[in-house]
Amino acid sequence: MQYPYTLHEDAWLRDGPVFAGGQVTGYKVSGMPNGKTARIRNFGAPNRKDWRVLRINADNTQTDWVGHYGSIEDALAALQQDCQ
Repeated sequence: MQYPYTLHEDAWLRDGPVFAGGQVTGYKVSGMPNGKTARIRNFGAPNRKDWRVLRINADNTQTDWVGHYGSIEDALAALQQDCQ
């Protein structure tokens, strides 16, 4: 079954006094099966693309940060592939 994964921006680099006005560096992923969620972060921001994934189970246990993806799309695709 295909699930409608949705990205929600939840971390930014600050660009002056404007909240959430800079480059997005993190997302919460919703719409995963069995009450799971995930976080995707760019550990290389602002100059390098090093997107990693943290999986959070329904009981709030979580995995370590995994992967070294070149884009948010690649990280999300890997997460979707792992959860099929």
